[in-house]
Amino acid sequence: MLLVELTINAVVNYVSIDGHALTHNWKPRILTFDAPMISIPSDHGGYAKMTFGTISFNPILFQADWPPPVSCHISIYYTDTTEAAKELIFSGTCHLKEFDREQITYSIYGPSYDETIAATTAYNNTLNSVLTAILTTIPEITSVNTTYARASSPNVTHTTSDIQRAIDLASAIAEFYSHLFYIVGSTAYLVDMLLNNGTWTLTEFKFFAFPRYWYKNPVSVLYSSQYYKLSAYPYGDGMTVTPYHTTQANIEAALTDILAIENAARITLDVPMIAGNFPAPGRKIVIPDTAHVVNLSSWIRARKLRLDFINDSINIEGEGAIAAA
Repeated sequence: MLLVELTINAVVNYVSIDGHALTHNWKPRILTFDAPMISIPSDHGGYAKMTFGTISFNPILFQADWPPPVSCHISIYYTDTTEAAKELIFSGTCHLKEFDREQITYSIYGPSYDETIAATTAYNNTLNSVLTAILTTIPEITSVNTTYARASSPNVTHTTSDIQRAIDLASAIAEFYSHLFYIVGSTAYLVDMLLNNGTWTLTEFKFFAFPRYWYKNPVSVLYSSQYYKLSAYPYGDGMTVTPYHTTQANIEAALTDILAIENAARITLDVPMIAGNFPAPGRKIVIPDTAHVVNLSSWIRARKLRLDFINDSINIEGEGAIAAA
């Protein structure tokens, strides 16, 4: 069940979709809520950011605070048992979009992370060290967890040409080296796109709908600076990426990893929303699927998550492998 704390003029209001009598009385004041989404900027990595649309409330929620305030703090939780067991999904800001006699609609915003890196800043160290140095310039981020980063962290050699937002620079460097990162609280988690951020095995009764298996248009050649790598698909499309190294061998090694991810099989599926089972970006999800003419035992790594609190489902998309059981 979705639980939302909305702070209106310094007073915390406990609201939900259907109403729940838990430790607090979570009143049924939410009318609509766009599904939040966690996604990376490209299929081979970067900052896995949570984005939101809008949330709409019954006007009765604001009868003591009319007209509705322009800005409110919001915390979004999920639980399928007790209030004490609720999980924090997101904490951010609501900004008033529009209202009429039927509903009050707010847009939802997360942290902005506006800190910048100066032009001509030089980096020559491991990916783990460079991303830690960049991300911890952001006051809200105090540490970078590298448990699931590559065991032999690749070297980064790069000098910034102009001023850049720290979060954007970190995302671009991680993306080139086929890593993603996401932020929970004050910790950024760096994850190798070629490794598993934990493993979750599904059983068929957990599916809301059967998985869909698909491939993107293949990448035939991948360019970076004056270097390139050919794939096994000469009929595909070309792609260009910005390098974050100056040595040919290092650039070509990164291109090989990117090609493997870009040309991998992709799978999309919906699973029930269950407390404790919100998959983190990069988690390997094993899918035993016996609905075909030959049984499949495939897997994906979660890259895009759409959290549908209205229908209590999670849509998961990612690349992986399709195999007969």
